[in-house]
Amino acid sequence: MRRRAVLEHVAGAIGCLGMRACDSNNCPVGIATQREDVRNRVVTDSAAEGLKNFFEATVSLMKVMARACGHDSLSGFERRDLTTWKREIADLTGVEYAGVGR
Repeated sequence: MRRRAVLEHVAGAIGCLGMRACDSNNCPVGIATQREDVRNRVVTDSAAEGLKNFFEATVSLMKVMARACGHDSLSGFERRDLTTWKREIADLTGVEYAGVGR
């Protein structure tokens, strides 16, 4: 997952509406702004709860993936557990190609 994609999911968990106004200092929910009048719109308790839920769900799904790879913990992941179905990614990274035709 790209870093921006992770950031977008985290921002959504704390209340981001996806308005793409981050660089305008006019974030409608006050997450990405320095303006005091807008920044006060952030509901800190619910944002913190949303972030906690996001990370708990993420770790839970990662544990499911670890078990599917035969590991009993996240620390069991190894490079050989990675594959890609995109030939370009395999060529650029050395990650094993799992697609058809090669």
